[in-house]
Amino acid sequence: MYTFSTWLFFFYFYCFLGWIWETCYVSVLKAKWVNRGFMRGPFLPIYGSGAIVVLVFTLPFRTNAVFVFFAGMISATILEYFTGVAMEKLFHVRYWDYSNQRFNLNGYICVTSSLAWGVFSVVLTLYGHTIVERLAMKFNRNFLEVIVFLLTTYISIDMAESVREAFNLKEVLLSLEENSEEFRRIQKRFEVASAFYGGEIKERSEAGLRRINSALQTGKKEYQRMNALLKRNPHAVSKMHKEAFSQFMEFSDDEVVR
Repeated sequence: MYTFSTWLFFFYFYCFLGWIWETCYVSVLKAKWVNRGFMRGPFLPIYGSGAIVVLVFTLPFRTNAVFVFFAGMISATILEYFTGVAMEKLFHVRYWDYSNQRFNLNGYICVTSSLAWGVFSVVLTLYGHTIVERLAMKFNRNFLEVIVFLLTTYISIDMAESVREAFNLKEVLLSLEENSEEFRRIQKRFEVASAFYGGEIKERSEAGLRRINSALQTGKKEYQRMNALLKRNPHAVSKMHKEAFSQFMEFSDDEVVR
């Protein structure tokens, strides 16, 4: 029987372990250091949540590798799907996307990822968790609660900041989309008269572009943070605001935003 503090310790530990795995994997693929994850700190909640879900469903049958594989694969895949859907609904950005993978479901999950969850479940339940469990049980109860309290405080602050940055990014994408639509309307409105007022049309077009650029220059620190959020998630996409997202990425690479 685990206490609530023990479960929290497991959650934070696997968040950290998942961050190590993802950061190393993505850094090797990108051939450069990538601090992977939605949060700034070294924690990936999807891995912590996945580990807890897997443990809840598989610990009673921890000696049956086949059952553990399928139970872990199904439960973690369901968690990943609904987490991806919820995050895109909230932030209008997908922070992971499997659309390019074969046998994917709406880009949120895919067969490869599900099989990886199954293997992870077997390794975790039959082998890895025993070591983590022994480590947790060695701690004095009061000491464990102090550790959990400090980690909870730190992670809560980090998560709140990351969520705020994600909402700010959503607002920027909406703003860019509105500006782009207005810019297109201006272009269309003066299209007929361009033969007579070519210079004026050019000036108005350039003014529209400057306006978008000016919007991105406001609150540089906020844009740097949003840019850092996307740097931590190099596969992020926005299906809802595809053009605006592309514009933001272009401006984010510009020296002004840096």
